[in-house]
Amino acid sequence: MRFSEIVGLLSKYDLVKTHNLSDDPEIKDISEDSRKTKINDLFICVKGSRFDSHTVANSTNASALICQYEIKTDKPYVIVKDIRLAISITAYNFYGPFDNLRFFAVTGTKGKTSAATLFKEITNANADKCALMTTVVNSTPNFFELSDHTTQSPLYFAQLLKRSIDEGAKFASLEASSQGLDMKRLDGLSFDRIAFLNLTRDHFDTHMNFENYFEAKAHLLDLVKSDGIVFVNSDAGKWSKLYAQRGIDKGLKVVTYGTSGDIKLKVTKADDNGTQFRLKIDGEDFDFSSTVIGDFMAYDMTASVLAAVSFGIGIEVIQKAVNNFAGVEGRLERHHSDGYDFYIDYAHTPAALEAVLKFVRKLTQGRVIVVFGAGGDADRGKRPLMGSMVQKYSDLMFLTNDNPKSEDPLKIIDEVMNGISDRSKLHVVPDRKQAIEMALKTWKAGDKVVIAGKGHERVQIFNGYEVPFKDRDVAFEILKGMGRI
Repeated sequence: MRFSEIVGLLSKYDLVKTHNLSDDPEIKDISEDSRKTKINDLFICVKGSRFDSHTVANSTNASALICQYEIKTDKPYVIVKDIRLAISITAYNFYGPFDNLRFFAVTGTKGKTSAATLFKEITNANADKCALMTTVVNSTPNFFELSDHTTQSPLYFAQLLKRSIDEGAKFASLEASSQGLDMKRLDGLSFDRIAFLNLTRDHFDTHMNFENYFEAKAHLLDLVKSDGIVFVNSDAGKWSKLYAQRGIDKGLKVVTYGTSGDIKLKVTKADDNGTQFRLKIDGEDFDFSSTVIGDFMAYDMTASVLAAVSFGIGIEVIQKAVNNFAGVEGRLERHHSDGYDFYIDYAHTPAALEAVLKFVRKLTQGRVIVVFGAGGDADRGKRPLMGSMVQKYSDLMFLTNDNPKSEDPLKIIDEVMNGISDRSKLHVVPDRKQAIEMALKTWKAGDKVVIAGKGHERVQIFNGYEVPFKDRDVAFEILKGMGRI
């Protein structure tokens, strides 16, 4: 693609302020990393909070530039009005088109990873290849990589999609985070099916309030094809009603599901052995059974089931895939060793903690023991709410560090403690390994231990450095040292 073609594309979206076409190189790749930029690359200059790549643009091997503001350069360039949108439009058109892929995107505060992953498992069971982009992994039919963001950069995702098509993929399943949508990382794509799972407090450091948070999630509706379908969890409160109505107002087909939705959902059994639920589709009842635990997980799995049905995948194939679905790492991951019952879960919001602990509470004959903390550089307002929620459903709390990042760990702990009125069952143990060890050593027959907050994560992040740390591995290391495994 010639640079002039890219400028023309951006002009169609009214993104061009000015440009210089003193040369019109053939663009062979796109780069955001000055250290990896090659000749015939298009280099995208972004002024970030910590670094402005405009300052190094002339020292790169790039043959052309996309800039946010004018710089002194001999390279051909285009200056754009909205760099985020420009990156997405350029990436998805340069590496695309992706018209042959059927897209399924899931948004919501919690449950996105499980729903997106199950959809991939269903398509695979139908002998259809699928690309996947989640908080935990990114994959193509022949490639697998652990993830470090929920919604990756458009350049990364566009290259992933191109590779997926080359490898014969028919579908793409992904999480659509509010921050990714707000940053327009998915603009330029068109979605066949989307699902809205829920909206509970999170990311208020970015969105400030529920209204802004909702609008970020609702932007996904702008990216749905005119003949697409929107699936909405009708049991998720007022925000689900608003989401459904927003979709209807846009002329989209909206299908609700839940106890009172268009598709009736009933959880028939939920315990430590798995989850069973029934869906009434077109007047006929269909039963599903999974080893995934958590009654709330039925709502996440239903979104994937309905999307698969709408794509014409047979119900028996779907039932078998659900039955074989082992869940996602760090999502209410149960471990039973020498009598010990403990769970690893990613819950890091008040609502997620409530869902997990309420479920575990129902299954516990003894005490519910919880290890938890709150992350740094994130919504501070949710911290006392998290403390209050854990107090409500637990018998013993070990408050510790999560990922403090640039914040003072002890101040984070103090803010969580503001929501805990009964300090008699609270132990403050900043060292996370020590907190997990104390919880496991406190365990008695009939108790259940929940280690919450980090789930699948492989490191703890402190100011300026990372420490290898995985809750599951640490717990097993402790139990091994106790002679329990």
